[in-house]
Amino acid sequence: MPTALESKHTSVGLTLALSLALAVGLSLAPVPEALRPIPSLGRGPVGPQLLALVTTSSASRKSVGVEPDADTHSPEVPELPDEEPEEAVAVVEPPSPEAGGTPAGPTDPGAPVDPRGLAGLSGPMLASALKLEALGEKMGARQVDVDLGCRRMGPQGCEEHGLAPFFEALRALHEGRRTTPVRVEHLGDSLIASDHITDVVRERLQARHGSGGKGFLYVDRPTRSGRGVRAGVASPGWEFIRVIDRAPPRDRLPFSGVAFAAGVSSVQEVRFAVEDARTAEIFFLAQPGGGSLQLLADGKPLQRVQMRWTPAEVASARVKLPEGLQTLTLKTRGKVELHGVSLENGQPGVVYDTLGLPGAYAGVFLRAHAPYFRAQMRQRKPALVVLMFGGNEAFRLSRDWTKPEEIREEARELVRRVRESVPDAACLVWSPIDAAVRTLGGELVPRRGSRAVADIFHEVAREGGCAYWDALTAMGDEGSAIQWLSAGMLNADLIHPRAKGSDLLGHLFDLALQRAFAASAPPRVALVDPPGLRDADRALSTTFTRMLALEKGEPTRLGILQLGASHTASHYFTDTLRGALSQRLGDAGRGFVAAGRASERLTPSGVSRELTGEWTVEDALETTPTGQAWGLSGVRAVGAPGAEWRIRFCEGCASAVTPMARLSLYWLDGPGAGRLDVKVDGAAISPEPPPPEPFTTPTVRVRSFPVPGPAHLLSVTNAGGGPVTVLGAALDLERPGVTYDAVGLPGATAATVAAMEPQALAAQLSSRKPQLLVFWYGTNESALPALDAATLRADYGALIARLKHDAGGAECLVLGTTDRQQQRAEGTWEETPSLGTVVTALPEVAREQGCAYWSARAAMGGERAMLRWQKEGLGHADGTHLTPEGYQRLAGLLLADLQSAYEAFKQNPPPALASEGR
Repeated sequence: MPTALESKHTSVGLTLALSLALAVGLSLAPVPEALRPIPSLGRGPVGPQLLALVTTSSASRKSVGVEPDADTHSPEVPELPDEEPEEAVAVVEPPSPEAGGTPAGPTDPGAPVDPRGLAGLSGPMLASALKLEALGEKMGARQVDVDLGCRRMGPQGCEEHGLAPFFEALRALHEGRRTTPVRVEHLGDSLIASDHITDVVRERLQARHGSGGKGFLYVDRPTRSGRGVRAGVASPGWEFIRVIDRAPPRDRLPFSGVAFAAGVSSVQEVRFAVEDARTAEIFFLAQPGGGSLQLLADGKPLQRVQMRWTPAEVASARVKLPEGLQTLTLKTRGKVELHGVSLENGQPGVVYDTLGLPGAYAGVFLRAHAPYFRAQMRQRKPALVVLMFGGNEAFRLSRDWTKPEEIREEARELVRRVRESVPDAACLVWSPIDAAVRTLGGELVPRRGSRAVADIFHEVAREGGCAYWDALTAMGDEGSAIQWLSAGMLNADLIHPRAKGSDLLGHLFDLALQRAFAASAPPRVALVDPPGLRDADRALSTTFTRMLALEKGEPTRLGILQLGASHTASHYFTDTLRGALSQRLGDAGRGFVAAGRASERLTPSGVSRELTGEWTVEDALETTPTGQAWGLSGVRAVGAPGAEWRIRFCEGCASAVTPMARLSLYWLDGPGAGRLDVKVDGAAISPEPPPPEPFTTPTVRVRSFPVPGPAHLLSVTNAGGGPVTVLGAALDLERPGVTYDAVGLPGATAATVAAMEPQALAAQLSSRKPQLLVFWYGTNESALPALDAATLRADYGALIARLKHDAGGAECLVLGTTDRQQQRAEGTWEETPSLGTVVTALPEVAREQGCAYWSARAAMGGERAMLRWQKEGLGHADGTHLTPEGYQRLAGLLLADLQSAYEAFKQNPPPALASEGR
C-alpha cells in the first residue's frame, strides 16, 4: 500500500504530466502567440610604459613539468556530451502575476519575494528551467537557500551580509547607477573546467541583468579533455604551466592558474570569436627580454603590444575593437607569456568568468604567485568571487592523504587572500557535491568525507565573512550520487556529473542566488503606474461618438486641444497624433498656432512663422508678476511700431478653392495698445471697429476671416500708437474632420497655467471650442525636490475643472509623465526626486475630474525606461526629453490604446447610440 508521501508524489507527477501535455499542445496549436504557454590599453602595475603601440605591420602540445594527470590521485575532467538524450519531463508553467502567482522578477526591486527564483526568465530559458525543476523533484534534489553570512558586524549585530556588494551592484545596473560591468570570478575544480554548471548561471544572470560580454578566456584548454568554450583556438606549439602541476614555479603563476608561453624561436597564435565584444583586455607577463604580440582584426593588423619589462610583472593591455569584427587573432614574436584575454561589449551588464582546473583544491590555487593573484584580481574588479572546491579535498580525506585541519587552513588562507585582494567584493563558498565509491564487493556506497568537508567550508565561510551554498544538500545529500548514476546524470567515475546533472546543479545555484537577491531588496513603495488607457469608456464617450459620426460621413467636427510643457511644444508627438487622426477621420485644418519666432518644428505640419522688426517674445515662466494675460501656450509676441509678424499655413500646398476655411487672429487689446494693420494673402483687411467702450485691462480679441482652401498667409504689422501683442492664429477648414491644437510651454507645470489670467484663457478656449482637452503636465513637477502630493492633486484638479468649463464642458484626457532621469556628478542616473509622487497622484487627479488617464511612463516600459529608450535612440541624452523618433513612437503607443478603447466602444455603445443604429 503506498504511503501518504508516495501518494502525494504520484499525484504531483500526474499533475505535472497533464500540465506538460496541455502546455505543449497549446504551444503547438494555431493560437495567438500571447496564448502559448512556451513562447517563441594599458592597465596594471606596469603603468603607461606598457601601453599598446600601434603599428602597420600540428604537433602535440608540449607541457612544462606536467605529468599525465593534474593530480596523480584525481582524475581529469571528463568530456561531457553537449547534448544528451533526455526522458520526457513534465513542465508546469508558473502562474502569471495577474493571477496572483510568481511576480514579474527582480527588475522590480519592490516586487514580492520570488519564492522559487524563476523571476526574470522567459521563453525557452523559462521552459528549460521548468524542466530542470521537474527533474530536480524527480531526483530528490532540494532548493537550498544561500547562507548569506556576515561581512561586517556592528553594535546591533550584522550590518552587511556576505553578498551585499554583489546584490548592490546588480541593483545599480537596473537603476542606471552603474556604467561598468558586474563581474563574477568563479574559481573551481574539474566540475567547472569545461564551463558546465557555470554556463547555466552565466546565461541566467545575463538574461536578468544584461550581458557585459564573454569575459575571461584561456588561450587554450588547460587540459586535454572537456569543452573548449572558454578558450581560444590556439596553434599547437604553446607551452603551459599550471598550478595543478606537481611542482609549478610559484613565482610565475597568475590568478587564473595557467600561463601559456611561446619561445623566442617559435611563433604562436590564438584566435578568438569576437561576437559582440568591443574591447579586448590581454593579461600577460611583462618580463626581461619579452617580445611582442601582434593583434589582427579579421586578419588585418590592428595593434602591437610590447611585453618587455624589468623586473618581471603582470600587466594588461586594453584594446578597442572595430565594430563588426568577427575574429581577433593574437600572434607572438619573441618570448611571450599570456595568461588570458577578456572580451567585453562595453555595456553595463554581467560578466561571469570561469576559472576551473581539474584536480584543483583550495591549496592548489594558493600556489599562484600572491602578488600576481592580487594584482590581476584587482584588475578584474569583481563584484563577487565564488570559491568552488571540496571534491578533491573530500577525495584526499577519504584516502587519509590529508587531515581536516590542513583542509581548514588552506581554505581559510584562500578566503583571506581573496578578501585582501578585493576587499570590496562579495565572496561565496560552495560545499563539495556528493560522490560514490565501489567496494571490493562491487557495492556502491557514498564517498566518505563529503559532509565533513562541507561543514569545514561552512565554518570557513562564516569566519571569513563569505556567503555559503550547500551544494551537497541541494543535490540530495550523501548517497544522491548513486541515484544520479542510475539516472544517467553521473559519469562512470562516480565523481563528475554529466551535462544534464551539471545543468541541474547550475539551475539550483542560480535559483538560490535569485531568491536571495529578491529577498534582500530594500523595501520601497511600488509606483501605481498601470499601462493602457483608463476610464475611456466613461470619460471619452462624446469623443468616441464624434469619431464614429465622422467615420459614417456625418457633418461634424472633433476639436482636440492639448496643453502641456516641452513634450507638447516640440510638436513631434502632436503632429503624429494629428496626422493619424486626420487621415482616418478627415482633416479640418491645422488649428491654433501660438505666436513666436521661426521654428523648424512647425515645418512638418506646413506652418512657418517670421518676425521682422523689433519684437519681444515673452512667456509665463520668465515674466513676473503672475496673473497676466497670455496666449493658450503661455507665450505672447510684443512688437514695436513698424514690426511685422507673418504666419503661413499649408506652405507648399497646391492652391485650392474648396473647401472654405476660417483664418483667425488672436491678440491682446487694451490701454496703450498700437493699431494693427492686417493682411491676408497680401490683401489689406479693414480695421477692426473699436469697442463700444475702451478696454481698461488687456483683453483677448479674436477676429476671423473667411478664406478659400487651406493655404494662406496672414501678416500683422504694428501701424503705430503703441506696442501690439499677438497671441497666435488658427486655420480651420469648414468641413468634417479633426483639428488638433498643440499649445505647450517648455518648462511649464500645471501651476504655470493656473497662474495665468483666467479670463484670457477662457476667451481663447471659448473661441476654439474643443470637444476634448488633453493635459500633459507632470514631467517638470517630478524634478521639484519637495513636491506635496495633496497640493498637486488639488491645484491640478481645480485647473482641469476650470478649463473644462471654459471650453463649454469638454471631455478630458490626462497624460501621465514620461519616465525622467537625472544624472549624478559621477555620470550615473537616478529618478528625479518627485517622480513617484507624480506617478501616484496623476491617476487620482484624472479620476476625480472624470478624465481618462494614460501613463506615458508605463507605455515606455515603466521603471528606468528612459535609460532603455536612450540606448535605442528614442530618449534624449538629458534624461528628460525624447528624440523625434521617440515622440513618434510614444504617440503611436497612445494611438494604439486609443484605437483599442474606441473599438470596444463601438462594440458596446451607450444605449442612446445603440437605439439610433449608429
